[in-house]
Amino acid sequence: MSAEPRLARIASAIADPTRARTLARLLDGRLHTAGELATHAGVGAATMSAHLKLLVDEGLARVRPQGRHRYFGLADGDVAHALEALLRVADRRDGADEPAPDLKRWQRPEMRGLRHARSCYGHLAGELGVRWREALLARGWVRAAPDGRYELSEEGREGLAALMPAGFAATGRALYDCVDWSERRDHFAGPLAVAWLEAMVDKGWLRRSAASRELALTPVGRPMLEGL
Repeated sequence: MSAEPRLARIASAIADPTRARTLARLLDGRLHTAGELATHAGVGAATMSAHLKLLVDEGLARVRPQGRHRYFGLADGDVAHALEALLRVADRRDGADEPAPDLKRWQRPEMRGLRHARSCYGHLAGELGVRWREALLARGWVRAAPDGRYELSEEGREGLAALMPAGFAATGRALYDCVDWSERRDHFAGPLAVAWLEAMVDKGWLRRSAASRELALTPVGRPMLEGL
């Protein structure tokens, strides 16, 4: 059977403006209630409920019931990477008839914070995310493995001990590359990268935005991360 009908359904699910805004919000890698997503998208609860049902049915989102609440997130990393790729394609045009430079939107004042640091499906992205990856590789704390993933060196296990959850085993596909939306270079993705970002937030190095994926570098975090 041709893949076109299924592809068309997925494209249609993403193309709706409300669902596109919802998926973009879920790219922060966190779980959100339907009410939170409705507020973010500027629609009513019933409308958001219908949109979320479609996204779940099409395999783009997942739902986790907990007590009286239901929390929604992206279905998996494949969906996140597909959305990031679409965002990069969208940046090639500025809405006019002529192609725009890929980074044109990131020169706008309102986009500078998002470009500097943001979450990408739970891991650190933006300029800070790219620099973090490059610094770990330069120090030899992370090394490339033959199969395209990365692994921690002994020096890395020691140097990053403060960011490692207790009992976390950095094995298998725990760390790998993800092309950054704004920088067009790689930042780290995977369960280990997610654990690092959670630890950075918990330690107060980075502060999440309530309205977007933007991450603010705090005075505590500045000497820890910006000096890389």
